[in-house]
Amino acid sequence: MASRLRPSILAARQRLVDGRRKNQDFHDRGGTGIKVCARMTALVDSTICEIYDAVLDDLKPHDADQIRNRIALVAHGGYGRRELAPYSDIDLMILHSGSADSAITDFVTRISQDIYDTGEQLGQSVRTPQQAIRLARQDPLVGTSLLESRLLVGATDLHEHFVAAFKKMIHRRPAAQCREFIEARKAERHQYGESVYLLEPNIKRSRGGLRDLHLLRWLWFVKCGVAEPDLLHSMGVISKFDYRRLVSARSLLLRVRNDMHFHAKSSRDIVTRQEQIRLSDKLGYRGTSGLLPAEQFMRDYFHATQHVSSLAHRIAALVEPASTVSRVLEPVLGRVVNDDYRIGIREITATSRGRSKLKSRIQEVLKLVDLARLHQKWIAQDTWYLIYRCSPEYSRELDAETIDCFLDIMANPAQLGELLRRLHALGVLERIIPEFTHARCLLQFNQYHKYTVDEHCIRAVEEATHFAERSDLPAKVYNELSTKRTLHLVLLLHDLGKGFEEDHSEVGARIAQSNSARLDLPADEAETIAFLVLKHLRMSHIAFRRDTSQQGLIESFAKEVQTPERLAMLYLLSCADLSAVGPDVFNDWKAGVLDDLYLRTMQVLQPEPQRVSRDRRSTIRASVLGECAGVEADIEWFERQFDALPESYVAGRPAHKVSETLRRLRGLQPRAGCAWGSYDVPTNTIEFTAGVDQGSGRGIFSSMAGIFTSREIEILAAETATLADGLLLQRYTVHDNESTGPPSEGRLQEISDALVNAIDSRDPPIFRSIFGRQQREVEASLANLPQEVRIDNNLSEDCTIIEVFTVDRRGLLYEIARALHNLRFIIKFAKIGTYLDQVVDVFYVTERNGMKPLEDARIEEIRVHLEKIINTTD
Repeated sequence: MASRLRPSILAARQRLVDGRRKNQDFHDRGGTGIKVCARMTALVDSTICEIYDAVLDDLKPHDADQIRNRIALVAHGGYGRRELAPYSDIDLMILHSGSADSAITDFVTRISQDIYDTGEQLGQSVRTPQQAIRLARQDPLVGTSLLESRLLVGATDLHEHFVAAFKKMIHRRPAAQCREFIEARKAERHQYGESVYLLEPNIKRSRGGLRDLHLLRWLWFVKCGVAEPDLLHSMGVISKFDYRRLVSARSLLLRVRNDMHFHAKSSRDIVTRQEQIRLSDKLGYRGTSGLLPAEQFMRDYFHATQHVSSLAHRIAALVEPASTVSRVLEPVLGRVVNDDYRIGIREITATSRGRSKLKSRIQEVLKLVDLARLHQKWIAQDTWYLIYRCSPEYSRELDAETIDCFLDIMANPAQLGELLRRLHALGVLERIIPEFTHARCLLQFNQYHKYTVDEHCIRAVEEATHFAERSDLPAKVYNELSTKRTLHLVLLLHDLGKGFEEDHSEVGARIAQSNSARLDLPADEAETIAFLVLKHLRMSHIAFRRDTSQQGLIESFAKEVQTPERLAMLYLLSCADLSAVGPDVFNDWKAGVLDDLYLRTMQVLQPEPQRVSRDRRSTIRASVLGECAGVEADIEWFERQFDALPESYVAGRPAHKVSETLRRLRGLQPRAGCAWGSYDVPTNTIEFTAGVDQGSGRGIFSSMAGIFTSREIEILAAETATLADGLLLQRYTVHDNESTGPPSEGRLQEISDALVNAIDSRDPPIFRSIFGRQQREVEASLANLPQEVRIDNNLSEDCTIIEVFTVDRRGLLYEIARALHNLRFIIKFAKIGTYLDQVVDVFYVTERNGMKPLEDARIEEIRVHLEKIINTTD
């Protein structure tokens, strides 16, 4: 079929394809990011100019002259500054004089269509100079895009008129323009990522990305009339130190973005985990014994974005003028402290004497930062920059005064997280805790951590201090701590052992010991810190991987932590660690699980004069049987079933709920089942309970797990109990991803009916297929994270514990549970999907005769079957 496109457009289209291919070859040979963008810009420039000429050639000479005199094609945005990425949109303004009559409308329609027909994505606007100026004044996003515009072709006089009017508008209100640019950028960062250390950053819009480079150009243009770093450096506007870091960061960011575009053959700005793996290989990273290539690459990436963010923040603060009120009141209300610092209305500035001290004395920096916290002021940018430049020269040897200052800071919860973040940004924290040098910008390459190691440790401290403002159990425990310094130090140190070949908890314990000696801490505090860092995952592992209804496990854990104070700090450490992993990780359900483990363990360490669980069970038994005796004839049946109920089901459940469950089970027909759900407000979870007559050995767990997964319901924990007379009781704690609050009764009934219908169903569940990025993410994670099956026959008296360490994917739980069923195991208890360092699914199983599998061959059979499942992406 013949193409409808004119030969000239087909030729232009082919030139763009050939030009991109040649540019990609140049990129692959090591061409710099800025040169690749410049070549891309030149290719598009020539194509648009050719189309422009072709359009005019098709007009009558008089009409063509009118267009030449009345219209200018103006490149703006990234295209305007000649930083066009391979598949970015083309920002083109069609500037015209006078009204948009039919000649202009016809020209705009034709040239726009022709550019679209070449296969390019056109971001087009049609404006007069007056309209463009008015829009730029109203919308800072338009203003910044037009700031670096340039003429492609057309009416030179018209473009010069626009440029003069635009500069006049900018220079008439430079302070307001800068403030609007800064606020617009803040809003964008808030949407795409306020932290430099997001593990899947948007290379353009996240903090420290290309947009912060653009912000610097805009601010310099407004203040100096020049935007190019080379010219600004030659003018002395930016130092050699800043210039080199800026150029290096720009080179890396542009190269990475260009490569993502070339690889995808479309616009791409998110540096996903899969892209991190691919790019690290493309850029020649080889990894070390403790670091993956992707982690090395992302460390360099974060170093670059950190430099850009720091410079953008400093320049933004310097160009933003003080208010009239501040200028008037500053001399009156400002005061000097010890002749070293002047505390103003908005910020603290070092005097000449203070600057002299800050150049060489790290304890002065600590005093200044603590002073800023006390008075809730910013540190003036010139003072900040002085410390930033001097920090690499500070001695790593700590004197008594420096140690005392730092420990006093760590003991005070007020704004502690932000204070530590400031010290880290200044390069000072690593002079005190040397291991922060290694942790800086260190990626955690897994599915669930959202921040780098250094940012995670600081956030953990910050999250703990926020507990004081709450009204729950973490708040109570935190506020009752006799000393908070120890907890804060543990949180700051707890993950610094990452990035080495050994287990990070063991490395971390040694780091804790060395820093305790470095800070001259008392022996008992040093021992506690080392213990807590070594065991910082212990409480989470027990809570989310073990059957905590077993009293023996609680007593063993209590023996391990030894003291109530250590338990309190380990509990707070676990809560803060989860909170700092990422948004919504420490949810109400996880809080409830940790709370329960803490309270029950504290009861062992500090027993109170109250009834033990057996007394409580006896009381509930009497109440349940009393309720049932009045309405049921076969009371002996209820006695048998109650006595077979697991303690985990009876504990914390009112008697009427237990009796309701038993009455439902009593009504079951032979081999039939029932199911129902109830919403728990405090934890925002749903508990589904299912009973099946003669249910053992029928694959009930896997069938019901498939139902939940097929309906986008996340299983958090599951428990199976075999009662008297062959009754099977199953309990699932789940989170419904399709409900934002309490589910409707219809939703609960629909799921319950589906669970019952799944019993003995031969139809496998249908899972929503995953394609594209989500599938590639699973494949990338499987290739770079350890997949492991651990089998233990010693931790539980009655069951074999199977732990499956893998990457979560849709339908995985069903596959594992079905495999265990096919291997003729009964799943007694399960905890699903631990989001800490890696997803872990834990199963307590027995053979169908109730015994543990003991033969080596049987254990190996389990391992082989499960490893085959977790290493498959289909």
